[in-house]
Amino acid sequence: MATDVSRWKEMLDNSMSGNFLSENLIDIHLRLPVKSIVRFRCVCKSWCTLFDDPDFISMHLRQASASSNGRLLFKHLSSSEQEIYSLRSNIAFAEVRRLEVPVPSKTDYYQIVGSSNGLICLTESNFKGSYLSLNTFLWNPAIREFETLPKYHINNFTSPLMVVGLGFAFHPVINDYKVVRIVYFMRNKTSEADLYSLRTGSWRKVDANICCYIHSNVSRTFINGALHWLAGKKNEMDNTDNLILSFDMARDVFKEMMLPDFGYDELIRKCLADYKGSLSVLFYDAYHSNENCDVWVMEEYGVAKSWTKHFTIRHEIEIIIPFEFFDNGEAILQKKKSGGFISWDPDGIRFRDLGVSGPARLVEYMESLVSPRGGNGSAGQLLFYSTSASTTPGSTKEIDVGVKEGEVEGEDEASRRSSKGSV
Repeated sequence: MATDVSRWKEMLDNSMSGNFLSENLIDIHLRLPVKSIVRFRCVCKSWCTLFDDPDFISMHLRQASASSNGRLLFKHLSSSEQEIYSLRSNIAFAEVRRLEVPVPSKTDYYQIVGSSNGLICLTESNFKGSYLSLNTFLWNPAIREFETLPKYHINNFTSPLMVVGLGFAFHPVINDYKVVRIVYFMRNKTSEADLYSLRTGSWRKVDANICCYIHSNVSRTFINGALHWLAGKKNEMDNTDNLILSFDMARDVFKEMMLPDFGYDELIRKCLADYKGSLSVLFYDAYHSNENCDVWVMEEYGVAKSWTKHFTIRHEIEIIIPFEFFDNGEAILQKKKSGGFISWDPDGIRFRDLGVSGPARLVEYMESLVSPRGGNGSAGQLLFYSTSASTTPGSTKEIDVGVKEGEVEGEDEASRRSSKGSV
């Protein structure tokens, strides 16, 4: 840091006179909110250069990560089926401010693939299977930049296709943001995986021959450097073995993690979640009231024997669908009939109404100076707008990844969709 500060101080001293430009001023800049830095870019050329410096952006991000209480990006539909994006408190869930996507979707609907370090990945969705002509975007609402990712080449494009796996995350070891897309071709029952790197600004194929099917199309967890989806495949007895499909973001390989036999009925639903930084799976009954939701946590990542039931969410009246967790461990739940969201405190064993309803999508969010252009500013089409707005040997193995025809998305997702929205 000393070298960076000296370089920045020399640059600023050369443009402005006086002793005010010191290490203290650099420290002040690093602690400023993004909104202020965007405003101060016009002070002088040197300040603008400083705020664009990759080292400054990285240090500002670390400072924000250490001091921020965090935010949640919550997308839901209004009564008129208009998409609403709002930033909310990670604990109280109070609305902080609303955001506006600067470019309308061709299908009137964006799906949030994920959020990392202030970058939000969006993809257009029409729920009709073909994503061939639809776009994927990276958006940083804090600095008001919105970029269309380049089109990616799809083999067998004459076959009807479905995107059955999507994920987006930043891996600190490789210092890169990646978008993962698994495509299933319905006619010849084959699949392929594509990977977009923000560092290179391009798509490339990932070697993956499909042999399992994915239950839900969007990865909801990034833990231990990997994205995760619930999946399954047929065993020798022609029964389905449930598993977790993961994608190692550093090595670019798919793995499977077998779930232990929890002893639940086949009708019991499952969903993945991040519980205080650990991979968790929640079991619930989506058809009967007065049924509870069990929360199991993988205490040692990748080790099936470490699955432990931490607690049970008990309810008596309405069917509840598990959604996410707050950082403090409170569970976010959705009432199936009314669509309203509530939270459940496992310590105080109490519910509270969050005052919003679905269908919806929720991801963690933190404001940053990270640009969707990455290190290659020529990739895609960048739009500036003025509207406010994460392995133990033997516990996992590398596999061929796949999907099964007719089981490309979880029923829980579909049950919470309207004609223009989804969870």
